Amino acid sequence: MKYQKAIKIFLLSFAVIILLLIAIFSVKMMDLIVTPPDSVISLDDDWTVSCKGQLFHCDDISEADIGVINEFEKVIISRTLDNVGFDDPCLSFYSIHALVYVYLDEKLIYDFGMDYYLDRNTVPKKNHYISLGNDYAGKTLTIQLIGGRNASFSGLSSVYMGERDDIQILDFHKSFIPIAVGAFLFTLGIILIILSPYLFIYHSNDLRILFSGLISIMLGIYVMSYYRVFDLLLDNSINNTILEYASLYNIPTVIVGYLMSVYNGKAKKIFASLFLIDIGLFLTSIVVHFAHIARFSDFTHVLHIVSGIEFVISVVLIFRDYAAHRNDSVKNVFAADNIFVFGLVAFMLFSVIDIVRYNLLKYGHGGGETNASLTGFTLGALIFVVCLMISYLYYSLFSSNIASMQSKIADLAYTDALTGLSNRARCEQVMQMISSEHSTYAIISLDLNRLKQVNDTLGHHEGDRLLTGFATILSDCFWDANLVGRMGGDEFIVILMEDRTLNLTKRIHELYSIISDWNHKEQAFQYSVSYGYSYSFEVPNSSANEVYMLADNRMYEMKREHHGKEDQEVTTNV
Repeated sequence: MKYQKAIKIFLLSFAVIILLLIAIFSVKMMDLIVTPPDSVISLDDDWTVSCKGQLFHCDDISEADIGVINEFEKVIISRTLDNVGFDDPCLSFYSIHALVYVYLDEKLIYDFGMDYYLDRNTVPKKNHYISLGNDYAGKTLTIQLIGGRNASFSGLSSVYMGERDDIQILDFHKSFIPIAVGAFLFTLGIILIILSPYLFIYHSNDLRILFSGLISIMLGIYVMSYYRVFDLLLDNSINNTILEYASLYNIPTVIVGYLMSVYNGKAKKIFASLFLIDIGLFLTSIVVHFAHIARFSDFTHVLHIVSGIEFVISVVLIFRDYAAHRNDSVKNVFAADNIFVFGLVAFMLFSVIDIVRYNLLKYGHGGGETNASLTGFTLGALIFVVCLMISYLYYSLFSSNIASMQSKIADLAYTDALTGLSNRARCEQVMQMISSEHSTYAIISLDLNRLKQVNDTLGHHEGDRLLTGFATILSDCFWDANLVGRMGGDEFIVILMEDRTLNLTKRIHELYSIISDWNHKEQAFQYSVSYGYSYSFEVPNSSANEVYMLADNRMYEMKREHHGKEDQEVTTNV
């Protein structure tokens, strides 16, 4: 109980430290970022909007209710530009899957998206930065947005004017927290992927950490691409869009892959099937996209439906497995799984909140999807990944404890309690193993003389000291042996394989030399041993047990000689 409580305290501390590090990182980064510059001017008011045959005046362009714009439907907004005191200012706004045309007094100064549309590619989301020149004052600015697909966008973004660098700082500042979280998740995922081969090799082929890393990477990429980080860094809108949809499609895939690596039996087969379905959906979307049959973005509704079904199936399987094994002795494993489930449920709930809010904004009234954010998704992703790490740490600590206990149990099962040498069960196991390997080996059978005499005259305590001392002598002499064991009573065995079988006679002489040294120091009794050895090639095509029997017979021949000499000495003394 104390151990479990300590583990729980440690895991809670780990989670708090992670969250504190994230908070400190965020504050430090905020200090490094320049405060949103006052030189950037918002042009949200005084717009004339033309949409779907209606013309109306709008005092806040970000709140314009234009409905959902479908493929090739137009929205035209216009207003007169005042002199704001900038030389060659930059105009900035955001578009979603829209063809864009910008005019000053009916002169086209910027266009975007038609080449993607004609190639049947997804027209990317885009932050537009457009130079207005020096003679913009008093001219009419007209922005024309044309839907690049069905349900292309709804709502209009705010429009800013100022220095380009200042506007980019403002754009980054508005989305700093989710971008910082996305970068953290991506970096953490890379670290976990780097560590995964080591953990796979040395932790029983465990793939949890690999899929944890993939989950963290996919979540990080999706958050950063949603806020157009890769477009800003690479100046490539289409790659940013592809990364956004590719990561979105693969988030369910890697989560199911994680579950596939955790569970066994029927649950594992079901998760494996879902994993293959997700991979198939992603590959299909890639093929049809690059074959210009359909666009990446056309599969989002299918993805939402499939992900929802998979979430329900996963939760049912997890709780069924938990219910089936709740009385097992491995309850700590399920505690780790419970942490994972908590993170998964939190992530799904926060994501559902974002999805509902997104659809209300897009298909309801008001600001439209341009005002949508990933606040819930980002928070849920952070909670999920932290829970993944805690779950894995909990599982690893418990597994290490189990492995240690199993090692101790194995030691108890295969170790002679008195001498610390391998016991009879271990000796027989090794002999069975070397019999199947058909390698060259030698077996020495040894019998400790006078054990009964010492027990009868000096007591069992001294007899035990005789046994433990002889075990130390054997271990010292045959330090490189493949096995040194006690078969029982006063019988011992040494197994040497391959090159270690050479010069056995010399090794026996070394044994007698060590015994002689011990006898000079010993006052209560004297060490004496009978031995016999045999090689595997002496009993061709036979088991190691038969080789041992040959060595044992030779040992008994020597023992009989010892007894004969002792009897002769007794008769002479009489």
